[in-house]
Amino acid sequence: MRGKLITGWILALLVQSLQAQEIMTLDRAIAEGLNANWGIQIARNDLQIARNDASPGNAGFLPSVDVSGAYIYSLSDASVEMITGQQLENSRASGDLITGGINLNWTLFDGCNMFIRYDKLKTMEEMGSLELKIAVENTTAAITVAFYNIIRQAAETGILREQVEISTYRLELAQTMYETGSGSEMEWLKARVERNADLAALADQQTRYTNSKTYLNQLLARDINTPFEVTDSIVLADTLVYDSVQRNMITSNHELLLAGKEMETAALDIKSARAQQFPEIDFLAGLNYYRNESEASMMKYNRQFGPSVGVTARIDLFDGLNLNRLKKDARITYLNREFERKRLELKLEAWLTRVYNEYMNQLQLVGFETENLTLATRNMDIAMESYSVGAISSLQLREIQKNLLDARVRLLTARFETKTRETELLLLTGKLAIE
Repeated sequence: MRGKLITGWILALLVQSLQAQEIMTLDRAIAEGLNANWGIQIARNDLQIARNDASPGNAGFLPSVDVSGAYIYSLSDASVEMITGQQLENSRASGDLITGGINLNWTLFDGCNMFIRYDKLKTMEEMGSLELKIAVENTTAAITVAFYNIIRQAAETGILREQVEISTYRLELAQTMYETGSGSEMEWLKARVERNADLAALADQQTRYTNSKTYLNQLLARDINTPFEVTDSIVLADTLVYDSVQRNMITSNHELLLAGKEMETAALDIKSARAQQFPEIDFLAGLNYYRNESEASMMKYNRQFGPSVGVTARIDLFDGLNLNRLKKDARITYLNREFERKRLELKLEAWLTRVYNEYMNQLQLVGFETENLTLATRNMDIAMESYSVGAISSLQLREIQKNLLDARVRLLTARFETKTRETELLLLTGKLAIE
């Protein structure tokens, strides 16, 4: 009775320990990862900087207003002789200079460069948004694959535990037969060796399972030793159709869209270089105060105060052919951006074809291995009954046991690989960005 109470107490503690651990779901993992991931936070900050920069003032639409002021006291040895013959000699001539003013400078025309700059700033803001979505997609894909890998490793751990149980049963049976004289010592020792091999395989698998959870904690930017449990299974979505995936990739892939925006900025650079060949016209206005009182000048006191208004114009007649160089470089840069986009499109097309072929192959393997597992499970049930009555040898039982293990692992691997390829395809189509 006391032993039962102790056993019940231990089981209660184990249940309580499991309940205390966090139950992690895929949606929760993605939400935590997107909120805490350092790369996404950097991308968000970069986007905020681009939004701040995309302003009319930064593009040059608004005027600049300056306020200035100065006070200067001087003491000098003055010797002045004017053309009229008047002379001034003062070895300790002092002077006071006070200036102050508010001035406005407003560019009225610069070849429409301010409009081009504003368009470029808005395009860069859109690029920042795309870069954030790419960071979100990549993080979401990494978390998704890591999450399902934990499910896979946990399932393989369970499979190997069952393998150990079968090996333990076989060892106990071999030991009983050896002790009763109906079996050989060699069979008993062989069963012990194989049970120990299964225990070693289980220990290795438990390490892989623990490491898979550590990696997910790393992706979630939290303490890598945070305990949690995963209770989900690997559920496959409806079969993806190649034509639909390809069409979505061409229209919605964020890396392709980003390459298109880079072409737009290069085209705006060409316009900006052309705009520099036009004159720049500025409007000037100000209100200034000037007072100069000096003993080192024939003019002892000078005071000025009042507004000023004016217009300035300037144009470069010759700048060492730098403007022509800028226009040529801008056109070359645009061609490079176009080539880069075409190269990226071809790369993504090849990636899509490869991943889709692997995806369809893994789907077929899931069907094959599901049937194989059913057959292997039935075969194992028959073998266990046959072995218990001595109808088959331990070598035959071990072979059938291994076939069942391989079938279960192959099916699990096929489902995981299918889910991984499915995630890659969704990544290609731009369907993983949920921000």
